Amino acid sequence: MTYIMTALGWILDLFYRIIGNYGFAIILFTVFIKLLLFPLDLKQRRSMSKTQKIQPLLMEVQKKYANDKEKLNQETMMLYQKYGISPMSGCLPMIIQLPIIFALYWVVRKPIVYMMGVDFSETWRIAEAFNAWASANMESLPESLTKVVPVTYGEKFANNSFGANEIQIAQAIFKHPEILQHPAILSWDNSLRAIDFNFFGIDLSEVPSLGALLGLFTGNIANLTLSTVLLWIIPILSGFSSWLSSRIINGKKKTDKNIVLAENEKPKTPAGGDTMKTMTLIMPLFSAWFAFTLPAAIGLYWTVSNLIQIAQQLFVKKCFNDDISLEELKGDIENVKSRKKRKKSR
Repeated sequence: MTYIMTALGWILDLFYRIIGNYGFAIILFTVFIKLLLFPLDLKQRRSMSKTQKIQPLLMEVQKKYANDKEKLNQETMMLYQKYGISPMSGCLPMIIQLPIIFALYWVVRKPIVYMMGVDFSETWRIAEAFNAWASANMESLPESLTKVVPVTYGEKFANNSFGANEIQIAQAIFKHPEILQHPAILSWDNSLRAIDFNFFGIDLSEVPSLGALLGLFTGNIANLTLSTVLLWIIPILSGFSSWLSSRIINGKKKTDKNIVLAENEKPKTPAGGDTMKTMTLIMPLFSAWFAFTLPAAIGLYWTVSNLIQIAQQLFVKKCFNDDISLEELKGDIENVKSRKKRKKSR
């Protein structure tokens, strides 16, 4: 995992050095990662699309073998094989992507280690320099950092407030380069390059304040600032993009009217349908809450990732919509129905 994080940190830092803007570097970085994972994502989406397309056929098979689970499983697997659907193809790509997604979180949250190139064993130098400066300049610190000074840098995460607030400390170093004049830094043979997290007036190192947003509804706006309001843009966009992505992915699918089952032939709506609708509502709220609890840089990555996911889904729908012939699907449905009728006539 460390090797993955180091490689991703190097790529993000490369984009930042080329562009000179951290926000655009995050966007380009997100595009790069999504393109890198697109072959796996494409396989997953095509499998999901095929499965959704043969749902009328699967429903007929479920009705026919409702009382014979073993036969139902056999017939279902035969259909999967015929239409080139692998039940595991939807899960495997996600399992492979999880370590990369987990690594991305730490790369964005820990820029001093993964972008500025400070080895973990040397982070004590940055922490000592920051503590010395912060103790004499508390009024210059954002509220998020005043609560953790002096920062600790123990090996265990629970005792490492430096690591938990690394992105905010990196922004403080950019705003106050005199922090790097501490003896612990000057005696160290390493030139550090500060990172500016400002993106169109939004400080991507800061955590958007949900409490301040809720304060609008209670009339508590005395301490409201422009920077606080601008930070709200990230979680709002994160929630909206998540909702839009869910609508496109789980929206109603167009099916040829000749193969849609009649209402009196359809089985009862499975509980999974209600679960999907619930998830469509819950995931955007979770996405917005997620962006309210972490630095805005992570929320920006999440938002751009959602938008790219929408584009990829539209691409899959447009370019791979004819994987399964509707005529063949209709013929298989009629075949299952006729077998069912013959069985009844006996």
